[in-house]
Amino acid sequence: MKDKQDWQVFLVEDDHGTLERMATIIRAQPELTLVGMAANYTDASAWLSHHTLDVLLTDLGLPDGTGQQLIAQTRKQHEQAEIMVISRFGDENSVVEAIKAGASGYLLKDEPEEHIIDAIKQLLQGGSPISPAIARYILDFFKNGDTAKSNPVEFNPDSLLTPKEKIVLQYISRGYSNKEIAQSLQISPHTVASHIKRIYRKLEVNSRNEAVFEGWRMGELSMHQQAKPQASHKDALQISQPLKDGGKSAEEIIEVLKLVFSLNMLEGITVLKQIECSAAEIFIAAKTSFQVDDKLIIEALLTLDFSHEEALQAMLENI
Repeated sequence: MKDKQDWQVFLVEDDHGTLERMATIIRAQPELTLVGMAANYTDASAWLSHHTLDVLLTDLGLPDGTGQQLIAQTRKQHEQAEIMVISRFGDENSVVEAIKAGASGYLLKDEPEEHIIDAIKQLLQGGSPISPAIARYILDFFKNGDTAKSNPVEFNPDSLLTPKEKIVLQYISRGYSNKEIAQSLQISPHTVASHIKRIYRKLEVNSRNEAVFEGWRMGELSMHQQAKPQASHKDALQISQPLKDGGKSAEEIIEVLKLVFSLNMLEGITVLKQIECSAAEIFIAAKTSFQVDDKLIIEALLTLDFSHEEALQAMLENI
């Protein structure tokens, strides 16, 4: 968790029972301070204009406005604030719109208290907590073909991101800070900030989450490599485990499996799971090596008994 002992939380919820339940959960956490509550958009918007906060927890359906409006306002007025939606809505359109507006997490109101507390902590650690049920909805959304490729966007070719900007956007999508991106790419934090500023301008966005969403929607984050030729045979698992123990990435291992054993995607990622590669590692290895649609990789992960939440997080970490 970031170096801070007192996180200021603002809660927006029009249902009195849910408001009180959430307030009780927040007040019970020593590192969290509930600095304000509102039951409608008008009061919440006014509060945001005159106070500071670290975390916004908001419902989407408000009697006089929407949570998406509050999310957008928070992103504009409080750039460093973390935002999580807590809602009864379970349809994918609400989820996608909330993420597009700038939310970093999405939970259902009936989640257990322990899950809500863990989710808030994940949010403050730079994560993007999403309820398993919500994860299923988003996966269905993408599996049904509502992706960037099925809804092409008209844009100027000059607005395309440079290779370095795409790399920076990849790091942003995984929750890295400017300092961490700078250290990883061996460039200065000032240079990272300049890249991010150009990314925002080209994608016409104002926040990191919006940049990731628009980058995905416009196909700016796809990664491809040429497949390598194929040859002979030995026990794939017997070779793969030492490669992993020696520090080879899942992408490098799956290229060896293709080269030596002529394995297809499902066979290759099955071996990766057997040597305990994560869903995220498997996703990017399959994406890079086999150049297939994300929904096919998701279906393969589910076939290998990864949960819907694990499959979704793998996709979100690699867009």
